[in-house]
Amino acid sequence: MIKVLYAWLEGRHAGVFTRGTSALIRFDYSEHAPATPISLSLPRDGGASRRAAANFLDNLLPDNAAARDQMASVYGAESTDTFDLLARAGGDVAGGLVLTAREEPPTAGPLLLDPAGDEDIAARIAAVKRMPDQWVDAATPARFSLAGTQGKFAIAEIGGEWYWSNATVPSTHIVKPARQDVPGLEDVEAMAMTLASMVGVAAPSARVLRVQDQTAYLVERFDRVRTGQVAVRLHAEDIAQAIGKRPDEKYDVSAQQVIRLLREQISDEITYAFVRQLAINVFLGNADAHAKNYSLLLRPDDIALSPIYDVVPVGLYPEFDQKLAMRVGGARRAAEVTPAHWRKLARTSGLSEARVDEMVTTLAHSLREAVETFATSSTVPEVARSRALVVRNTEPFTVPE
Repeated sequence: MIKVLYAWLEGRHAGVFTRGTSALIRFDYSEHAPATPISLSLPRDGGASRRAAANFLDNLLPDNAAARDQMASVYGAESTDTFDLLARAGGDVAGGLVLTAREEPPTAGPLLLDPAGDEDIAARIAAVKRMPDQWVDAATPARFSLAGTQGKFAIAEIGGEWYWSNATVPSTHIVKPARQDVPGLEDVEAMAMTLASMVGVAAPSARVLRVQDQTAYLVERFDRVRTGQVAVRLHAEDIAQAIGKRPDEKYDVSAQQVIRLLREQISDEITYAFVRQLAINVFLGNADAHAKNYSLLLRPDDIALSPIYDVVPVGLYPEFDQKLAMRVGGARRAAEVTPAHWRKLARTSGLSEARVDEMVTTLAHSLREAVETFATSSTVPEVARSRALVVRNTEPFTVPE
């Protein structure tokens, strides 16, 4: 049986995903699609790999199989197949695409405004903390899909009030309740976003949401922009999608591969911006910064690196794997990375050693100053300990070699 998903991008018909009887998925662009592709792995002039379209869609769904099972049950999908899930949940996904099972614009009808009250949001947070695989709830009208492994859900802010998202109401924020066995995680992740902004690395607004007796990490979506009553979706894709990898291959992408992709397909400037994001992840002890934690904004006439996101200083939690998802010049752990490792990464990737050296050294000094102010004023133990973590990881950049 042949199935199709119609892709809509910023109000225009971008193309059609088709799954044939062989289960192979292909994407064909509409004549109305913008010049910028929906993914670097799906070029406008063809040449995509056989698995590129399937991998692109797969990256829009949770990595967790149990979360997909629960999503299929709640949304009434025929199966946990990627096509079946996105036919039900593709109204609000990562990036600007809206996916529909029917060939009609998703915003043709009136806005479907479903309020999300404090009691509703608190109950959802509590449910995710209690059962991390339960991302969606039959009791709420929300229709969304988010990638990743940690339980989370999407909501839309309109006029200072919260609403559940759907095809006509883009979500504006992501709510990520922390695991109960990881103390201080919500405050730590909010701290990381604040520190990034303080040192000049673009980062979305983030804070700890406190509603009734519940708390969660709340971050504003970088792939949305406010222009009126409701937000407008901006198209984005993560690096795993851009390279054409499956979600379970997100740890198989090296910094050198990302640099090569960005230099060959976009520009040197966006490449240096990526290296800067990589550096702050290393300095903050975010060893888990894999290919799905870096993204591109693909506008109709431009491609840019997205603001940084999902910066979790796992270095504060020794029970987690401390090996860097992307090594730097061969160094496996954040505490091992020195200026020489960054110069090696630059040299082997065709970048300017002097520019990379100056960039990461300046960032190290700025971050040490920022965390000194931030950490010493916090009453959260894990946030307070972040000062020592940053000092340790930046020490090689503050003393003469």
